[in-house]
Amino acid sequence: MATASIDLTAKLWTVKYNSNSSEEEGNNKAEIVEVAHWKGHAARLAKVAIHPTGRYVGTTSFDTTWRLWDVERGSSSVGGETNETELLLQDGHDKAVFGIDFHPDGSLCATSDFGGVVRLWDLRTSKSIHVMTGTHAGRVLCTQFAKPWGFQLATAGDDGTIQIWDLRKHGKQLASLPAHSRLVTQLEYCPNGETLLSSSFDGTAKVWSTRADYKLLNTFRGHEGKVLGVASLMNDEASTHKSNPYGGGIATCGYDKTLKLWQ
Repeated sequence: MATASIDLTAKLWTVKYNSNSSEEEGNNKAEIVEVAHWKGHAARLAKVAIHPTGRYVGTTSFDTTWRLWDVERGSSSVGGETNETELLLQDGHDKAVFGIDFHPDGSLCATSDFGGVVRLWDLRTSKSIHVMTGTHAGRVLCTQFAKPWGFQLATAGDDGTIQIWDLRKHGKQLASLPAHSRLVTQLEYCPNGETLLSSSFDGTAKVWSTRADYKLLNTFRGHEGKVLGVASLMNDEASTHKSNPYGGGIATCGYDKTLKLWQ
């Protein structure tokens, strides 16, 4: 798990199981342990994403840049100094950079900013290869490559809409969904690629079909106020289960300080 913070750092965490716990305490007691951390941005961090290989971490920041970090070069949490040397520092945006996601094959990165600009980056050449402007009315807060093939890109932000773009046709718009009544906080494709999840300040999380009609499949309400994030709980076994297109369910977190699981 990776996190980004207003303290200018990004951190990588793992779950450590203590098999030596007593029977009274319960076996395999879990502990969250910091593995590595990085510092280099000049302003607060916005989001963090883990590369499909697990070898790299990408961060976005209000300093108008995004950066790529090497997991193996991240400093240890045990007496280590923060590593301030990134693999890539990209400054093609003019406004605070917020959204970030890696293509499933690891070759591309998509970033978005407060000026409504979405950029695609080729990680093999470290260059911006495509720019989309005017995609939304306001800030673009989310970018998400479709799974498992990455042929499409979903974006969302202040205007409450979800836009779907075909990367095989130079970013041609495939769909525009009037998804939420307030800004969208998170997008996530389920691993099998059949559904797209969204969460919003309007207090809901929604599940969308990724077929041509992008039909709304379900709406989850239960948080008191803003929903800040949504994630798929689908595993490999559930991804092939046709009766439930979002498999093992979804998790949401809210401004009400609760985490909720939905089936």
